[in-house]
Formats: sequence, structure tokens, C-alpha cells
Amino acid sequence: MLRRSAALLLLAFGAVAALASSGANATRTPVPNIVEVEARPFSALVKWHVSDPARIVLEVGTDDRYGIWSPITVAQGALTARTTLAGLEPATTYRFRVVARWRNGFKSEARGSFRTDPWPSATIATAVPAAVEATASGPDSPFVLPPALPPGVTPTPPATTTALPAGTPVVESSSPLRVNGNAIFPRMVWRQCPTYYPTSTGAGINLFLGVSCTGTDEQFDRLKGRAISTVDAKTPAVSGPGHVGFHLPDEADVSVGNAKNLPQPKEDGRVTFLTLTDHFSQRAAPPPNGKGIYPDFFNSADVIGFDTYPVEVRCKIEQIDNVYWMQRELVSLTGGKPTFQWIEAGPMEHCRDNEDPTPAVVRAETWLAIAGGARGIGYFPDWWAEDIRNEVRLVNREILALAPALLAPVARANWSTDSPVRVGARRYNGATYVIAVNTSTSPTSTSFTVTGLGGRKLRVFRDGRIVTPLGDLVVDKLPGLGVAVYVVPPPGW
Repeated sequence: MLRRSAALLLLAFGAVAALASSGANATRTPVPNIVEVEARPFSALVKWHVSDPARIVLEVGTDDRYGIWSPITVAQGALTARTTLAGLEPATTYRFRVVARWRNGFKSEARGSFRTDPWPSATIATAVPAAVEATASGPDSPFVLPPALPPGVTPTPPATTTALPAGTPVVESSSPLRVNGNAIFPRMVWRQCPTYYPTSTGAGINLFLGVSCTGTDEQFDRLKGRAISTVDAKTPAVSGPGHVGFHLPDEADVSVGNAKNLPQPKEDGRVTFLTLTDHFSQRAAPPPNGKGIYPDFFNSADVIGFDTYPVEVRCKIEQIDNVYWMQRELVSLTGGKPTFQWIEAGPMEHCRDNEDPTPAVVRAETWLAIAGGARGIGYFPDWWAEDIRNEVRLVNREILALAPALLAPVARANWSTDSPVRVGARRYNGATYVIAVNTSTSPTSTSFTVTGLGGRKLRVFRDGRIVTPLGDLVVDKLPGLGVAVYVVPPPGW
């Protein structure tokens, strides 16, 4: 259903000089006009008008940081047109601005806001695997990248890495989960009691895997229009508003041991979620039944995730690097299916001598998983101390704002595996997004290159800090467990 809403308009804050020559006429700078907005569950259609020739782009986000650019429209004269803002999430308030760059080189803008429609009651979920490349992994694989060094620095021999198994097909990007044909970024909790639903949705959770403490009727009733959910694969006949599929037993590679013993629900428009331990990885010991079980497990579900929990299970913060590398390994082993990772967000009582996860740990692990290719994130346990809840809310808001870019195919970035900083990159509608996470608890300098930056400045999404590159080379310093999600506008903006 389309919903026509009036945009909240703010006139431009004044022209900003950009491309004009010294003789340009800057006495008159027009302002674009927002005519109307049609909000939908997963998109919005913005109708706008310009009175003079210009290039027009729309920016959208959950606040005034925006973060996502639309395709560019070129107006040869006065023009009224519509731009679709795609990749949005239901039941979310967005802010946007229409930015025009005029022939005199100046630009101006008009701002507005809208709220997308609620999550549809009738849902069709799909998970079509991404294309698999026929090449084997190796030095030129996107999973083991050559080092990026500042000019004049003599390269050293590459560090020994635990590369992917020989002959493993390379999958650069796993596919996203789609609901009613639209790519979404799931932010999940596991079998939560409905009492906690308001807290979780307030913290940005949009997918609830099952329910505890009550039945599915209450699950569907309380989440209707607010989020989507799954039911236990043992009860495939159950359905309700926002139902997208089924979840298999937790850590099934250990708890079940053989994929042949899993429930096998099949229903058009529904997908199956599977969570494994990290024993699939060559960085981990084999499970009780050996690593040979994993191909069948990977084939048994549509969306594949895992947990590793470096602080609460491995008992060493130094193991946080596994969050990144194991995620990349899972992407390459699951044939292009959507992949996700569970992030430790509270005590689990496995490591009694350790400190429990801090907000910095939660933030670092979440962005390490996304940098490694995760198309979804879960938080476990499903209740959080106040400081953790606040960090989950902030991180989820960033994910929500940047979701269309985070779900885009992986872009190549060159960086040194000798550094403790892990890097992942994406491109969307001409903009570039780079995630850098320091896996060390000490401050660390990092450098990386992304082809096509061309000296365009990078903005750190959370705090607005600006980093100026040298051509395609970026040098920055991150605090211990620090995260920087850099956003680079499309050329010319």
C-alpha cells in the first residue's frame, strides 16, 4: 500500500562553492523543491522540482548523517521528477535531502523526513545464493589480500596466513536475505520471551528466531507490523503475521551431530536458519563427528550462521581476530548463501577469570563480522546490561542507516595482514564504504588502499571525523578495539 505523506521541509543552509570558476555568477542560487513523498514498507518515492539545469542526488539515513546516496539525475532545464529511495526498512523514520549542484558550481538542498510503512503481515522470504567464482583461493583471492604500504616503504615478504583450504571456490560476497523481494539486514535474538520484545525492538532488533515462555500466537501478535520472526523447524505448520521461516536446533553440528537428523521443513516463501559452532573453521578443532559433516549441514539450510565468542567461550580477547577470518571462511564455504554471526553480548559463565564483554568488544565484534562479509548479526544472550544495550542500539542504528551499502557486493581493498586492523569495503551508487577494526587492545596505525578514492575525503560515520587520503591510500590511527566505518561520497558530491 502506498502512503502519501508531506515531507518536513527545511530550506538550504546556503550555497557551498564547489566547481565554479572565479567568474561564475553566484548572485542567485536556486533551491530544489520537495513536492511530495510516497512512503512504502521497503522504499519511498520522492517527487521533487528544480527550476534550472542541475545534477540532483538524494541522500537518506536515519538521522542527519544520512549515509546513502541515490542514483544521480541530470536536469537539462526546469524539471519535476521522482527518485526512488530503495533498500529501506519498514516501520522506520528516515531523513533525506534533495541536493542540487547547479551550473554555477554551487549546490543547495531541501530536507524532509518520512516514516516507512509497518512490516507487512504477508511475507515471502527468499535466499538465492550469490554467484560462485570458479577460481581457487590464493594470493589474489579477496580473502588474502596483498599489503598496502605508504610510498617509499620497501615491502617485506608476506606474512604466513591460514588461507582457505586449497581448491575452495571463491565467493566474494554472500547474498542477502530478501523479504518480499527486498534485501534486508537481519539483526537477531534467539528464542526470546515476549516480555523483552519492546526492549529488543527499541534496540534495533528486527528478526526474532523463535520464542520462549509462551506460544507462537503471542509471538506473532506482539511482533505484528514491528518485526519479522521464525518458528521452530519442528512445527512447520505454524504461521502468522511476519513469519519468514524456520530455525533449526542451535549449534546443530554439536547438538545434533548429523545433518540427516535435522528437521526438513519446506514451504514456498519461507527460509531456514541454521546456527553452527566455529568448529567448521580450520582455525578450530574438529567437532565430535569430524569436519566432514559440514558440507551436509551447509546444504541443509538457506541462511547459515555461527558463533565463536572469543571472550566468553575461547576466554581470550586476543581471539577476537577469529570473528573476521572465520566469517570470511564461512562465506567461502557456503556456496553464496546468506551468512550471519552471533555476537557475545553478556556473560555465559564459561570463562570465570575473564571480564565479560564490554561495549567496545560488542562494537568491534559486530563490525568485524560485517567487514568479513556477514549479511546478518545476532546478539546472545538476549538480555543486556544497560551499557551493552546502549551500544547494541547505536550499532544497530548505524547498520540500519547503511544497510543498502552493507548488503552490496564486497569491493577490494588492499591492506597488510601484518597489521592487527581488519578491513572490508563496499560500493553502492558510486559511494564507497570502508570498515576498519583494530583487533588489538592497543592503539594501532593502519593503512589501506581502495581503488578509485582519488583523494576524496573519508568521513567516519559515527562521529563525523574527516580523514584525507593520499590518492587511493588512507592512513589512520585507531584506539584499542577501535572501529571506523568510513563513508566516501560519490565523485562530485
